[in-house]
Amino acid sequence: MKRALYQNPHLLRLHWRRGTLTYLLALLIIGILALLSHYLVQRIVNQQEASARVVNLAGRQRMLSQRITLFAGQLLAEKDQRSPTLFPGEYLDAIATMNKVHQALMHGSVSMAIPAPSSKAIQQIFHQPPVDLDQRLQAFFRLAKQVVDQSLTLPEREQAYLQLRASARYDILNSLDTLVLQFQQDSEAAIVKLQRYNRLSLIGMLSTLLLEALFIFRPLLVSLYRREKQYLQLLRKMDSEIAHRVRFQAFNDPLTCLPNRLSMLEKIQTCVDLAQKNKSALVVISVGLDRFKDINNSLGHDKGDELLVGIATRLETLVKQYRGFLGRITGDEFAIVLDQRKDNLELVQLMRELLQVVAAPFEGDGFCVQVTASLGLAFYADDGASARSLLMHANQAMRIAKDEGGRCFRFFQPMMTSKMTRRIQLDQELRQAMTDCAQLMLFYQPKVDLRDGRICGVEALLRWKHPQQGMISPAEFIPIAEDSGLIVELGDWVMVRALEQLAQWQQQGMAVDVAINVSVKQLLRSNISERIQTLAQQLGVASQHVQLEITENNIMDNMSRIMPQLQALTQQGFTLAIDDFGTGHSSLSRLRDLPMKVLKIDKSFVANALRDQKDVQLVEAIIEIGHILNRTIIAEGIETAEQMALLQQLGCEEGQGYLFARPMAAEQLEPLLRQGTIDIRHEAMA
Repeated sequence: MKRALYQNPHLLRLHWRRGTLTYLLALLIIGILALLSHYLVQRIVNQQEASARVVNLAGRQRMLSQRITLFAGQLLAEKDQRSPTLFPGEYLDAIATMNKVHQALMHGSVSMAIPAPSSKAIQQIFHQPPVDLDQRLQAFFRLAKQVVDQSLTLPEREQAYLQLRASARYDILNSLDTLVLQFQQDSEAAIVKLQRYNRLSLIGMLSTLLLEALFIFRPLLVSLYRREKQYLQLLRKMDSEIAHRVRFQAFNDPLTCLPNRLSMLEKIQTCVDLAQKNKSALVVISVGLDRFKDINNSLGHDKGDELLVGIATRLETLVKQYRGFLGRITGDEFAIVLDQRKDNLELVQLMRELLQVVAAPFEGDGFCVQVTASLGLAFYADDGASARSLLMHANQAMRIAKDEGGRCFRFFQPMMTSKMTRRIQLDQELRQAMTDCAQLMLFYQPKVDLRDGRICGVEALLRWKHPQQGMISPAEFIPIAEDSGLIVELGDWVMVRALEQLAQWQQQGMAVDVAINVSVKQLLRSNISERIQTLAQQLGVASQHVQLEITENNIMDNMSRIMPQLQALTQQGFTLAIDDFGTGHSSLSRLRDLPMKVLKIDKSFVANALRDQKDVQLVEAIIEIGHILNRTIIAEGIETAEQMALLQQLGCEEGQGYLFARPMAAEQLEPLLRQGTIDIRHEAMA
């Protein structure tokens, strides 16, 4: 019959429908019984709480009766019968409170959460002998009021007090004890009855669960048992696949599928152990892409990831030819390990091939980009005896290659570790110096009109006086601040101090313009123009006396992003200058569109102008281009009278350098500012 049932789809549907209805009915019964059980338990809890409140109120009645008796005795002890203390509010409040509690016990109270008593025994205690608690309490209240009734004589009030005290000591206390005992007996009887009902509800619930288990869940267990074997087989198959995936994710980079840093350390250590055993050599090469962050910021991370995958494929193909292996350490950094040391020529050839492979144009989905790489090499056992030291030293050599311009390779040298350590140390100490006014200071170098020697402005230059190392060159700590991002806070510090000094000079009657170097990272903040304008207004400094200098390379690399800020600063009246002009890669069309009024010729051209005719021609060309574009030209680094004479001859308007004055503190510069001019004829004669 069962076989016929499962072979007939109509009967099978009816069977599952009946089973479903039975299951739902059983759930309904269980739900009703569960609600009933909860209701009964709640009734038990409420009954207990009500009993506890009744006991508390009865105890309060005891306390109030004693308190009223005590107040009555104190009132009768008053010597002055006309004193207002004969009718104290506290005494009457105690009588009213006791009466209110009595009414709550007798009739129930919503505010006190006391139910009305339904037991006949309790009603008899309140209204029938031998207790008749209501009558006794009413007599107690009358006696309490007679004690303070002024219409009675003192002996009558004293007699009422004696009766009041006797009633409180015997009648009231005994009656309240009888009431509490009866309340407890009624509560216990109700609880026993509710517990019996709750047990019946629990038995019904368990019986329903038993029937449901026998007639509903048992057929399901048979079906589940059949499927369990299929699940076990599937799990065994999945376990091996999951283990493979977990191991792959733990030891491989998810983007390029290359070994990750953890896996590379294990592989390098294995190669180190083998090289130590065989007394052979090992080469670890760190590969870092140059300016990869700029590609990510301009093209987006998706295309940056596509580029990384393409570079990884190229490197892996080349490395396999040299019987090595490749891994991705982090971000835009890869590591290559060669199991044997090449001779110098072959190794140099490999480095060049690596640079060429990376530098080849990469065509992705809708974009074409070209990126270069920096390489660092470390050898076992000369540069390290462990995987971590070899990888760290190769990375340090790669960082040095990046600092030297990129697209080159460098071999690790012990001094690189000290150099990196010093960079980290200076970075931390520079952060501490930001909070120490004695370390960071501003020096000022005057700018001179090369036609008449007039001081036409000063440039604010940051100086760091280290407490142990003395003066540290800006050429050393400014790049560190640029790399760590501290240049933003440092630039803000310089801006505030320079404008404060300018305001102080103007208050002293010295008219001077101040040039302040601004980092592009400051300009990349969306509110920098408003911040500078607000600061100048707060200090009372006119914007036309402030010149902001930005390095040429930084402008061109971020031109589209900082152009709105440059235009806003120009509209607010600030003068903008291109610093180190001639060392970057700006085009005439870009130079024409930039809102710059001043071009500062880099000091390297000025220093070589007297030795190399080509530099003379470059300086002359820069000056002519600046004049065509209506820009003011300032030459930096003028140290000799011959350099000044050449610049005057070429038509340069302004200059600054050691020939006129070295950078100095503000108080040392003030005599020159009051003088207003520098005798350039004397400088020329010198």
